[in-house]
Amino acid sequence: EQPLPGIAGRKFYYGWVIVAVCGLTLLVTFGIRLSFTVFFVSLTEEFAWTRASTALIFSVSMIVFALTSVPVGIAMDRWGARIVFAVGAAVLAAGLFLSSRIGSLNQLVVAYGVVAGVGITILGLGPQAGLLAAWFRRRLGLAIGLAFAGTGLGTMILTPGVQFIINNYDWRAAYRFLAVLALCLIPLLIIFIRRNPRSIGLRLADYDAPLQDRRRIGTGDFSWTAGRALRTRAFWLVIIAALGAIGPLRMLTVHQLAVAVGAGFDTLFAASVIGLAGAVTAVAFIFFGFISDRIGRRKAYLIGSLCLIAAIAILASLRTPEQQHWLLLYALMLGLGEGSRSSLVTVVASDLFPGPALGTINSAVGAAFGAGAALFPWLAGRIFDLRGSYSAAFFIGIVVIVISTAALWLAPSQRAQQET
Repeated sequence: EQPLPGIAGRKFYYGWVIVAVCGLTLLVTFGIRLSFTVFFVSLTEEFAWTRASTALIFSVSMIVFALTSVPVGIAMDRWGARIVFAVGAAVLAAGLFLSSRIGSLNQLVVAYGVVAGVGITILGLGPQAGLLAAWFRRRLGLAIGLAFAGTGLGTMILTPGVQFIINNYDWRAAYRFLAVLALCLIPLLIIFIRRNPRSIGLRLADYDAPLQDRRRIGTGDFSWTAGRALRTRAFWLVIIAALGAIGPLRMLTVHQLAVAVGAGFDTLFAASVIGLAGAVTAVAFIFFGFISDRIGRRKAYLIGSLCLIAAIAILASLRTPEQQHWLLLYALMLGLGEGSRSSLVTVVASDLFPGPALGTINSAVGAAFGAGAALFPWLAGRIFDLRGSYSAAFFIGIVVIVISTAALWLAPSQRAQQET
């Protein structure tokens, strides 16, 4: 990759440009992913599919995410983010356009679940975190928090936006709009994304500055490989944390609008409140990234877990449209919970295993995110189809959040024990 003209001599650190581009990419990518809750309602109404069958579309995209995350990480380590991300945006656009043309469940599973799912994986959190870790060390938590805030902004903008398009046109027009939006990312990625500071003649000024968590575990080792990480208990604890970090969250992502509509709320109003949760998420990503650099990743993650448990409890309690204040409180708790999940787990992985294979390691974490996110939306739909209620699914989600929190809490101490 060639240096950008005139950049090397500037005092402004180009890493913040990378943060901005990653944030905008995640805004579009996760706005598309998390707006599925709106399509979920429209598709079940038009085709009379069961909730489990409709949720399967999202679950397949998460299975694809889990299966392809590591190959994407390997591609990132080999070819760099600029080429890989541009290809991902093109694949995502193709999947969304095909989704607008479907006539059956199986066709949408392939178009959205498989094709768009590959695009979402390429542009997802693991690859973005791997890129950011090449540009930051001391401020990595803040950098990832700022970039991952794009996921919340995407929810805030695109969830009600997609509902508006569906109300005034149809869901097919909404998919075409999202396809065009994905295509618009390609020139942005090609122009601004660079692999690391050295690729534009800069030095990573923060590289030798130890992180708080790295000081705690007493290591400055930047030579971790994927094989070496796989042989540690800490790596597998992070994987367990990742499995439980996103699964319960995506259960809410897919089914929350259906729960609100079932309680009698107007569809557009409920979608707008869910969009408000996106605004909270954007702030929460920055907040948790900032405080995790100061109080530690584990304490920050615990706070977020308590917020997500509160969100599940509130959603389970919705019964009538007069509970508008509870729906608003749900949006607040959901936003705080989401802002603590993927960013902090990937930052912990980056803290523990820095080195030339960080893209692959973070993609393995992303695969665990995808596995959990694939299971829980389908499981919640299946439970509802069998029992007529989400209560059991919500209880399971809370238990899994507790397990995830405990695993992430133990991971750094396991690294310390293995290195002494």
